[in-house]
Amino acid sequence: MKLTLVFLAILPISSAVSAQYKFEKNGIIISTNPHENKEKGSVDFGLVFEIMRLENTSSKKRTVSFHADLYYDGVCANCRNKEYQFTFVLGPGEIIKGNILDKASSGLKYFKEDKNKRLQGVMTDLQLSSFTVEE
Repeated sequence: MKLTLVFLAILPISSAVSAQYKFEKNGIIISTNPHENKEKGSVDFGLVFEIMRLENTSSKKRTVSFHADLYYDGVCANCRNKEYQFTFVLGPGEIIKGNILDKASSGLKYFKEDKNKRLQGVMTDLQLSSFTVEE
């Protein structure tokens, strides 16, 4: 019984699969992984989010800007929405990662789908328009 309780206590609140999207430019690698919220008491239980990771592989400070274009069922839901324009500054070798608990407005977490079917639409594509990297 103790072994079962310990095992249940270390279950993650989200699960991940392999990289879904990947973008590279001038020493910056941006990738995402889908994560499902598995915390039963959470209002986000069953929701899947694309969690973003930015990595500066260069030896110089970089400023990264992009607009996240989110396509649901083949239609861009936010292509003209300026709230999805983000800028990050990364030092040499720095990595910035999103988290399942981040606010959606952080630029590091995007709704993908609802496994419980409470919300309609499934993310079919994510593109970075206006993707720039400056020293």
